[in-house]
Amino acid sequence: MILRPTAVLLFTISIALGSAPRAGASVLDLPPATPAADRLAQATDMPAPAAQPSMHEPRAYDGPGPAGAALRSLILPGWGQLATGHYTQAAIYGGIEVATWTSYITFQRQGNLRRDSYFQTAQLYAGIDLEQQDENYRKLVGQYRSSDVYNQYVVMREAAYFYTDPADQEAYIASRSIPAENAWNWNDDRAAFDRYGEERRSSEQAFKNGQYALGVAVINRVVSAIAAARQAKSRKEKAEFGDAVPGRPQASLAWSLAPGESLVPDARVSCIVRF
Repeated sequence: MILRPTAVLLFTISIALGSAPRAGASVLDLPPATPAADRLAQATDMPAPAAQPSMHEPRAYDGPGPAGAALRSLILPGWGQLATGHYTQAAIYGGIEVATWTSYITFQRQGNLRRDSYFQTAQLYAGIDLEQQDENYRKLVGQYRSSDVYNQYVVMREAAYFYTDPADQEAYIASRSIPAENAWNWNDDRAAFDRYGEERRSSEQAFKNGQYALGVAVINRVVSAIAAARQAKSRKEKAEFGDAVPGRPQASLAWSLAPGESLVPDARVSCIVRF
């Protein structure tokens, strides 16, 4: 028996779809197609497909609230992030905290060593012990070659400028002059005089850098506390409302696919909106 080309094509498709009743059957033996209206009625009578689980289902949150998370980060930066489950940020804030305190200790150590260095330079080359002197006196030692130069060109000129009465001038000079027990003199050693100034400035800069490190530590605490409070608030809202917190509706899709009547698949898509 010779089949027409159309029949051969339909027979091949029926085999591929697993719908042929038996080998060698004619295409004329296939059941008639179900009308479109009947297929629509069957589709509407079928139960709706179950919604697929969403990745953003509300989960229980047993961490601290915004105030508790902020307080933790104020005490130790990164602690609030660790309590709210943000481990990467906790490591960053904690690392900054360790780095700032390490820098502070290093700068303090450098400042002390350089201060001891210029103390020693003043004692060896200017003949003055600066251990018990205040900061203003140490500055004068680095500005004037000797205490006599300071007394003559600063104190005596100020007395002559501010007072006309000789008695008042003498009283001013006596109260402002460097006494003999605290006198210094660099003589003609210009190199030692310059080295003293460089060592002193280097010591001051090291102590100043330590203060900057403390400022960074304070800023790190404040930023960590603010971030931890916001993260704790967000986690708490998600635990109560899911991803759809008030004012921010969230949408998700669910779909299902099942074989239908007469080789027509039944596909359904659902859109779920949370307010």
